[in-house]
Amino acid sequence: MNRRSFFHGGLMGSLAAGAALNAAPADPKKILNYQSGMRYRQLANTDLQISVVSLGGLVSVEAVIEYGIERGVNLVHVASNYLGGQSIKTLGNVMKTKRDKVYIALKDTFRNIDDDLKALNTDYIDFIMFNRHTAESAADPKILETFEKWKQQGKVRYAGLTSHSDVKASTAAGIKSGMYSIVMPALNQPNLESMDEELRLATEKKVGVMVMKSMRGIKGEELETAFLKKLLSNPAITTVTKGIGSYQMFDAYQKAASEVLTAHEDRALYRYAQANRSSNCMACDECKRVCPAGVDVSTILRCKDYYNDQLGDVLTAASTWREIPRHQLGGVQCQDCGKCEIACPNGIRVVERIAAAREHFSALA
Repeated sequence: MNRRSFFHGGLMGSLAAGAALNAAPADPKKILNYQSGMRYRQLANTDLQISVVSLGGLVSVEAVIEYGIERGVNLVHVASNYLGGQSIKTLGNVMKTKRDKVYIALKDTFRNIDDDLKALNTDYIDFIMFNRHTAESAADPKILETFEKWKQQGKVRYAGLTSHSDVKASTAAGIKSGMYSIVMPALNQPNLESMDEELRLATEKKVGVMVMKSMRGIKGEELETAFLKKLLSNPAITTVTKGIGSYQMFDAYQKAASEVLTAHEDRALYRYAQANRSSNCMACDECKRVCPAGVDVSTILRCKDYYNDQLGDVLTAASTWREIPRHQLGGVQCQDCGKCEIACPNGIRVVERIAAAREHFSALA
């Protein structure tokens, strides 16, 4: 996106956000766990009002989860494999006393849904998030069959889609399928600028958007909170899910969620995006599409650069690495042809980054 378009989008978004902040709030009595210091948005064509800041499971501190819920968070997201399985146990402890205050979104990475329900100390979850990363798999009609079965059993209420590879195509296919009440794309800085069409489609089709991995590639509280404001200036976005590890960070996010993005912050985000574009993967999978060996570049970079280096989550990094088929790790199959780097819209030095990841995770091979 060019500079003029970037700032125009920020200005229009800020005007929309300002109008939203001044709009009459929904009836607090109809909002689960309503607290006056938190903002809420209606989830698409449901009657649910969701806190604009929700809590993710890649950073999971029991006291901070409770702190956030006490301040109005009413949506939490988790998967059974986060933090080596500890994340769901931590959330389960919180749910012993807070289950009636939150909606739970659970990624379908489990072997048996009943095991995860037991770990969460509940007999149902509100959103079952189908973890799909291609357009074809996101629109697979078998998903609806599985969802309807669990819904009839009283184990789930709504279907959602989570995508962090081939994000644009997967998200668009999911929205068009009509199967989901909410989609959960990886939406960091470069992705936000490339997904205007998909976000407009979500609004048109009345599908909610729960943003994940938004802070990938961003470092520092000032920039993180500015980007949160920019995300929430888009009316298509229902909530931003973030693993938050301290009271101070939660307070900063909650405060930012009630503020409008300033022109100064928008300029700072633009400068940062341009300066760091060549190190910030947007999970578009253009590299994978041209790779003769079919190397799973976006997942490899996510393991090393995001989970391991940025979040310091070595357990999730290692478990995700182990899930990548060996022939997609770019070992002897990769001939260093450089086609991936030519295809990358951000100019990432893909060959070098894959080699660094293989070296780092070599003990797991």
